Amino acid sequence: MVKVSANRYVMLRIEAIRRETEAHTQKLRRKLLKNLEEIFQQASKIVKGETKHQRIRGKMAKITLRQRRKWLLIAACTAETITMISENINEKEIKSQLEKLEKLVKEVANPQPKITSL
Repeated sequence: MVKVSANRYVMLRIEAIRRETEAHTQKLRRKLLKNLEEIFQQASKIVKGETKHQRIRGKMAKITLRQRRKWLLIAACTAETITMISENINEKEIKSQLEKLEKLVKEVANPQPKITSL
């Protein structure tokens, strides 16, 4: 039976874990970036005016200039998230950015009625 030093055994396991973690991290990063890119593309189409209507509360409605401006904020937030993930994956920051993005999308989907003064 071959004797292996405890230090060497532990170091080999640490290296294996590091390689596996890196592979999983890269796979996750690619998946996140792909999904965010699709969100960015859709938001860009709306901002450019290529998409004219969106479904709000089950009905098709024309996209207003005000909504296009909100979609511009969504595109900017998405681009910021893409940059952040490209540089470093931090779960807390990603969750925070996604919550911010989700909030912006909900604002667009549920437009507030205009208040007119008398």
